[in-house]
Amino acid sequence: MLRPIYIKLQPSYLILGLLSGVSIASCLILISLPILLYIQFAIVALIIISTLYFILRDALLLLPWSWQVVEVDNKGDLTISNHRGQQFHPALASNTFIHAACSILNFKRNGRWLALPPIILFSTGENVDESRRLRIWLRWFKHNESHQDDLSVADDLAR
Repeated sequence: MLRPIYIKLQPSYLILGLLSGVSIASCLILISLPILLYIQFAIVALIIISTLYFILRDALLLLPWSWQVVEVDNKGDLTISNHRGQQFHPALASNTFIHAACSILNFKRNGRWLALPPIILFSTGENVDESRRLRIWLRWFKHNESHQDDLSVADDLAR
């Protein structure tokens, strides 16, 4: 029998630093290119706005739809909760990334227009044991294999 897994997500200053570094490097490279000034300004503004959004959503977990809790019950069912208190029971996508230092949980669309945002978990801090157990569950538990076309466009949208 599987012991329940409960991970309360914490703000990640590592993700904050990585996103900020990539954003700053992108803006500096863009500024050094011989492009019209107003086009440079527009692209830099888009980079800054998108970086702020992802920092607030994934690094600092401040947006209402930011993930707060990852749970796996004793039957092996995955539940994720956001800041609003909404709970989802998603199916994992085949491109979920599992590593000892970092795991990225990607989800299938399962009838939604867009897939749920990914969850980025670093194995640091107080959740080290729970993160290890989650990685074991991700690798070895028998997941639902339906909807293997989780990343493709639905047939009705492709037409």
